[in-house]
Amino acid sequence: MESMLAFLVAARRCEIHDLEQLARSCELVHAVSELVHRLQAERGASNLHLASGGASFGAERAARVEASAAAEAAVRAWLAQPEVCRTEFAPAIPGGARLFIRVALALHALDSLPGLRATIDLRRCTVAEATQHFNRVIAALLALVFEAADVAAEPAVSRLLVALFNLMQGKELAGQERASGAAAFAAGGEAGAGARGEQALLHLIEAQEACFERFEAFCPPAVRASWEQARARMPMAELERLRRKLIAAGRGAALESALAEPWFACCSQRLEIMRETEAALADGLRAACAQRIAALRADPDDPQSLLQALAGLPDSPAPLSALVGATAVEAGGAGASRPDGYDNAGSDPLGPRLTRSIVDALQAQSLRLQAMSDELAAVRATLDERKLVERAKGMLMRHQGLAEDEAYRLLRQTAMNQGRRLAEVAQAVLAMAELLPRRS
Repeated sequence: MESMLAFLVAARRCEIHDLEQLARSCELVHAVSELVHRLQAERGASNLHLASGGASFGAERAARVEASAAAEAAVRAWLAQPEVCRTEFAPAIPGGARLFIRVALALHALDSLPGLRATIDLRRCTVAEATQHFNRVIAALLALVFEAADVAAEPAVSRLLVALFNLMQGKELAGQERASGAAAFAAGGEAGAGARGEQALLHLIEAQEACFERFEAFCPPAVRASWEQARARMPMAELERLRRKLIAAGRGAALESALAEPWFACCSQRLEIMRETEAALADGLRAACAQRIAALRADPDDPQSLLQALAGLPDSPAPLSALVGATAVEAGGAGASRPDGYDNAGSDPLGPRLTRSIVDALQAQSLRLQAMSDELAAVRATLDERKLVERAKGMLMRHQGLAEDEAYRLLRQTAMNQGRRLAEVAQAVLAMAELLPRRS
């Protein structure tokens, strides 16, 4: 009996340890979300600065560069902690290898920022080149958040991470819309690239809403209620008015460069309101981990307390089979007897209450872990679907020479035409990878 309880204690300690490591990962996600927000603002200001030929937004860009650098320093300081970067730390995190690879790729992307900023200072890159560079850095950081969600072993925290990732992804698409629109207005429409610019804008709008729908499906009711209130405060009427001008420019209409700053201000207001929900959700991650750890430690069925109770009893406790039998007999009533004729009298040296507590603890822990496994499977199904879609997009881009938005629209339109889910179409496309000719 002591051995059984010792293993239950070990299982509980492993669960708490995993949650503590997950809480540390959530701290990193919190810092990354702040850095992404700052880089999004820097990207937009840099686009306006470049599109104006360096004539405007210089001071604003400098302020945003400073804010980005401070947020990056916070992420790097967290990663530089001895308990994080020591080699023994990696095995302590489920899926640690994948997560740390994402960290390494994110750091590699961040290392390229000083060179990009120097190039922008000298105006030796185009708006499109600067945007693509910022997009790659932010994509590397978002991939880190996605990996944290994918390796999370606690359903409640995993759901929050999935919600946060989709909100951050939707906000990033809104940031790309702000950056591309600002460049188009500042350049008087030249950056819109005609019909292609119109399609890119429509893709960004559509993809944002898809991300926000997934976010709403996974976020807690309280967060969703605050999100709905936040959306009501967004300047959507003004945004739609300016969007129509960008769409018209894609069809040949002229754009007023004077609208660049109103567009940037309108989009920035919307992004700052999104950031409120994003920050609240990031804070909620740490709170969820702390609450779950506290609940496990205060669990009345905690096997540690049962082991301590057992330690105060005489040696030679009854075997597990006798304990289970004693519980079954007790459940049948005072006069019940074992089916094999074994007399229950005097066979339970632990006492019925402790015996029931031990068996109940074993059953409760098993059922809880199974429920966690089932819920995690449901959460990860959504993450796996996203992986399929991303892989299918990449394959279409390589084989057909499509842009990312074009590949996504092709997948989505095929799914609508065939009445199938997007993930099913993506899986079918991947299954045909070897049959599709590569674009020369």
